[in-house]
Amino acid sequence: MTGDRAAQQAVTWRRVLASELGKAVRTRSVQFLIAIELCAVVVFSSLAGVPGVQAASLPAALAGVMIAGAEYSSGAIMSTVVAVGRRSRLFWAQLVGAAVVTALPALALMLGLVLTTRPYTDYRGVAFGLAASLEAVVRAALVLALVAAAGALVVMGTRSVATASMTLALFVGAAQMLVMLVPAILTMGAWTVRLPDWVNAVMPNAVIARLQGVAAIPASSWLEEPVTTVLLAAAWCLPLFLWGRHRLTKDDF
Repeated sequence: MTGDRAAQQAVTWRRVLASELGKAVRTRSVQFLIAIELCAVVVFSSLAGVPGVQAASLPAALAGVMIAGAEYSSGAIMSTVVAVGRRSRLFWAQLVGAAVVTALPALALMLGLVLTTRPYTDYRGVAFGLAASLEAVVRAALVLALVAAAGALVVMGTRSVATASMTLALFVGAAQMLVMLVPAILTMGAWTVRLPDWVNAVMPNAVIARLQGVAAIPASSWLEEPVTTVLLAAAWCLPLFLWGRHRLTKDDF
């Protein structure tokens, strides 16, 4: 009993985080998804003058799913839970691990682009200076970290990589499809009904775009102000956080 207690005391959050980071970077599916994310960043940075976070968000979120959910299908999660002792350690380690592994490569890539080609521009096509470019890079990296953490939370809640991946893909696609299809359905294809601006403003993709500060477009309403945007992001993420945390730290396996 004394030996088991000493072993548990030797398990710290930093060690759990290091273990989760090590597993994440060695996982082939995570490597593949990060590669897709980086390709999206390069293409949009080079051709559109923006970091391409909207395009990179789905592979980033799916990478978060794989990082936090890889052990569910094999049942290895049970051994991990026993080894770490406190489930809260595992929860925060997987959450931070998903954010770090997903965002750091993109951050390094975008910094390299800024220092070599300075590709980013505002909505008028005017090139950003160094300070504005660095701000855009940091914003983009933080958004990628956020969506990766959201992916991790979804798989913690569903306890299935397949279910979490389908949920994220459908959610990201459905949010935009509804904005386009609802007016068409209401008018039998005539497109004469326009949804209120606030509906478009609160959609996840729109919130992500504003968090990133896409092309430095000025806010057109209070819903697009920075403080409101942060609050909307928190409103989208809080249910996922509570759900994922409860499922991993409280519910039985």
